[in-house]
Amino acid sequence: MKAKRLMFGFFGAVLVALTVSGCATNNYPAAPAVAADAEYNYVIGPGDSVNIVVWRNPELSMSVPVRPDGKITTPLVEDLQAMGKDASTLARDIEKALEKYIREPVVTVIVTSFVGPYSEQIRVVGEASEPKILPYSQKMTL
Repeated sequence: MKAKRLMFGFFGAVLVALTVSGCATNNYPAAPAVAADAEYNYVIGPGDSVNIVVWRNPELSMSVPVRPDGKITTPLVEDLQAMGKDASTLARDIEKALEKYIREPVVTVIVTSFVGPYSEQIRVVGEASEPKILPYSQKMTL
């Protein structure tokens, strides 16, 4: 009788353990790591303003708007294509253009006013009380 009771208790404990462990299994694959924020580079577009800093040459440092044709003009560098580039790529292009006039130029470009390329704009039109263009940003909600 005692052995029967012990055997019944043992099987009951095993049954409870199997039931509980069955609830803990996960048949879903792990969610992928989100790295999109770290990889995103803002693309300059018409209407943006960029601050160009030329190290050791403050007379060449200035803030300029990106024209509707996507180009910028600065002293010594005329009609340089800015649209479709990120800030670091534009800085390297300005450095290449300035190499004709300055020895080893170091340029930093900071986007100070964001409108973005046409493909990254949200347009509020129609009978809106304030029609406007908004720059799109990741994880934007309405």
